[in-house]
Amino acid sequence: MANFWILLVAAPLLPLQGADLLPRIREKMAQILQRQPDYTCTETVERTRQAVGGTARVEDTLRLEVALVDGKEMFAWPGSKQFEDRELGDLVATGMFGNGNFAIYARILFLSDVAVFEDGGETQLNGLSVRRYDFRVSRSVSGSRLRNGKREGVAGFHGSFYADPMTLDVRRMEIAAEDIPADLGITAAENSVDYGWLTIGDDAFLLPVESKLMMATPDLVNRNWVRFANCRKFTGESTLLFNDPVLTETPAPVPPKEVEIPAHLTLQLEMSGLDLIRAAVGDPVRAKLWADVKNRGQLLAPKGSVASGRIVRLDRSSGNFILQVEFQDLDWPGGHARLKLRFDQPAFSTRLMGRLAGGDIMISRQAGTRLSGILMFWRTE
Repeated sequence: MANFWILLVAAPLLPLQGADLLPRIREKMAQILQRQPDYTCTETVERTRQAVGGTARVEDTLRLEVALVDGKEMFAWPGSKQFEDRELGDLVATGMFGNGNFAIYARILFLSDVAVFEDGGETQLNGLSVRRYDFRVSRSVSGSRLRNGKREGVAGFHGSFYADPMTLDVRRMEIAAEDIPADLGITAAENSVDYGWLTIGDDAFLLPVESKLMMATPDLVNRNWVRFANCRKFTGESTLLFNDPVLTETPAPVPPKEVEIPAHLTLQLEMSGLDLIRAAVGDPVRAKLWADVKNRGQLLAPKGSVASGRIVRLDRSSGNFILQVEFQDLDWPGGHARLKLRFDQPAFSTRLMGRLAGGDIMISRQAGTRLSGILMFWRTE
């Protein structure tokens, strides 16, 4: 009897190619974006500036909280009690800053049909084989706004995104502005966003982890390096109780007494633990009151009270630091006062620290990079 053999050969599973793969990538990204909860992350931005023909110089570092709420980006200083729907320029008044790298561009590309796509073929990204897709969004439908000083206008944009053909995960997105209104004085604007899987609550989401932003004018090139960290759900919690309340004799806490501190008084504040290398604009600052605050013999705030505020400027150069702090509150047991202060002078005469116009503090690097136990005079306004 003849023997018959049937040879079964398993063919390797190959990823879909080109145009066949694009709808699946867009569908997966749309699902990821639609099921994302409202969430917030800490955003650290290192900003550099380069004059034409010069070398790049680190301008400062910013630290902000950015939240995605109902598909809209909102910003706040770290430690703020709430996000406010206001212009980003109200927080960051100087230098270059951008939004959209957190979520807006992804939502334009994967949750709408305004972009035109073209297969860019296979390529390498950080040692990984990926598929590149080029896209273009015209100025008439982009909604992408550029601002230079007080001038603002809408521009179109084009770019590429890179996706893993096996997992369909988008790994990077690159965006470049086009058709920029001439009166803005902007010659180029580019943005790249790298994505990674991050855990929020009990689930993982594909989110931005790093971004690089560049904007050029005829005289300057500004660059921002942005990192996202500490991402978490943005939620409000409430508790419903269906049991009858238990009445107790516990008195309600007494709110602190509000005290008004008039202008032109001197406060002696000790700054401690401020690392001028690691600190960033937006970081909270605390200082201790070294002497009673009095007005016409009346005690307003006792020695030991704590002033709190945040850094609003921190420039670093080869020889000096330029620091500006906004103090907002003064607290002590049973009392509170709102503050508006301007730096006057250090408590002890020194050539290593001084006051600049506008109340900024100039600190020589010879004084060290850490403000610890430094006593300063501040004037109320």
